[in-house]
Amino acid sequence: MKSDKHLFSNIGIDSIGFYAPRFYLSLNDLAIIRNVDPNKYKKGLLTKEMRFPEVGEDIVSMGIKAGYNALLRGHINPKKIDAIFVGTETITYAVKSVSNILAQLLGISINSLTQDVYNACAAGTLAILNAIALIEKDIIKKALVIGVDVSSYSLGSPGEPTQGAGAIALVLSKNPRIATFSKKFGKISGNINDFYRPANESVPQVFGRYSIDSYLNFQLGAFDDLTRNIGDFYADYYVFHAPYSKLALKCMQNIIVKRWVKDISKIFKIEPHHVRSSIIKKINDFMQNISFIPEFIGVKLKDKGLKLTQLDIMKNWVLTNIKNRVIPQLKVPMHFGNMYSASVWAQILYILETSARVDNTIYFGSYGSGATCISGLLKVQPRFKRVVKRKPQVVDFLKIKERKSVQEYEQIKQGLLTPHISLGHIEEYKKNKAKGFTLHFCDEGCIIPQIEGLNYCPKGHSGFYAKFFPLFAVLISEPIDTNGNDLSFLKKDLVRIQGYPKIGNLLECEIRRVESTFEDQSLSSGLLNWTPTYIPLINRDQFF
Repeated sequence: MKSDKHLFSNIGIDSIGFYAPRFYLSLNDLAIIRNVDPNKYKKGLLTKEMRFPEVGEDIVSMGIKAGYNALLRGHINPKKIDAIFVGTETITYAVKSVSNILAQLLGISINSLTQDVYNACAAGTLAILNAIALIEKDIIKKALVIGVDVSSYSLGSPGEPTQGAGAIALVLSKNPRIATFSKKFGKISGNINDFYRPANESVPQVFGRYSIDSYLNFQLGAFDDLTRNIGDFYADYYVFHAPYSKLALKCMQNIIVKRWVKDISKIFKIEPHHVRSSIIKKINDFMQNISFIPEFIGVKLKDKGLKLTQLDIMKNWVLTNIKNRVIPQLKVPMHFGNMYSASVWAQILYILETSARVDNTIYFGSYGSGATCISGLLKVQPRFKRVVKRKPQVVDFLKIKERKSVQEYEQIKQGLLTPHISLGHIEEYKKNKAKGFTLHFCDEGCIIPQIEGLNYCPKGHSGFYAKFFPLFAVLISEPIDTNGNDLSFLKKDLVRIQGYPKIGNLLECEIRRVESTFEDQSLSSGLLNWTPTYIPLINRDQFF
């Protein structure tokens, strides 16, 4: 096969990390409670589970863990990062970038660029394009790009079973170890009212068939634009933004039926419209039950006069172009739900961790409602396994989970269920090896910057403390019950502990949003803080 290396730049992914909330809901349980046939979710959407955040867990909580995992995996000093971009549509502040918060919590140099990118589900990909351009112009050397979102719909709404949450973080640089980007990209944009969330509304508006048509139209348009820019290309994997898994398969169907039919026709020497009608039906049959894929080419193709050998070729062709190139990575949206900005890149990470080989080419189609779609290619590099083999991997997060009932999920979503919080003393776990976060805070626990002249609390609180919080720690004291969200305990070397652990239990540090209930908020309304909260470790094998 002719080499395609001329299509790729020397800029790409040098390290990559993932994070998802522990809480999940079985969609079978949801279907029963909502009086819906479970097959509507299992086969109609090709979804099984959805992740949702815990109380106080938001895009800062998830973004910091994904970013930290990416830095840790690549053995990258955060001070070497000179730009951090966050792609999201789950806005924390209308004014104040999440990227600034994450930069401080991750210990990134203050001499760095920070930017939040808001463009629906394509925000993470657009942030990546920003980073590529700045690296190419030598304005920056290394960028940390974080795509993080919480997909949320009303209880009982059609979109409810497609909810999800998660974060992906990529370190981009020249001469990367994992994968390089194509020199050119496909792109298409238009003023489309397929999906939107008005200001001050908590849930989006979506329009069923129209939204699906918009998604499929733009995915095909971005594919076509990339083809115009670089010519016909070959990819070992095809990855699409997945509002739900079935829609990604429909993208592949569109490409096969509307763009590749002429190639199939040449193979079988039959009329293109005969191939098109047969392929459409067989792919539709396939998408209804993917377990029967080896047998889904059948009688109607025989009616067209195809011989057995031709049928075998057709079966192998479809197996190669659908089952092996599209289906494996759909395990991610099937179990984590729609992670918006993280959707495409979490699937790509899953491919890299489980099946990719050196020089494999990965196609991606990143869609954002409103609408825009960006397509491009990645070329897997020789050193990629050295980085992606390190834990935690996406497959680990498939196991790091805690099942919740529909009632618990509803209570958490409505703010009616809060976790048990206590205080305790910890010590660093012997295998932690100095991993963790250093925070600076005042006497009352407000996070403040370590910047000369600004290292004091804007609320007027006294004190300045610097404290290291290990990523993994052991509880060494009996938990002390606490009431409310008074954060002054931090200066006493105590930490927040969630759940009911016992002395000697292994704990993992998470970052949770906490708003103090012990002071007048009138002068600082909306000033949010994120505080280390230690949670009992579910399964240490996924981390060590």
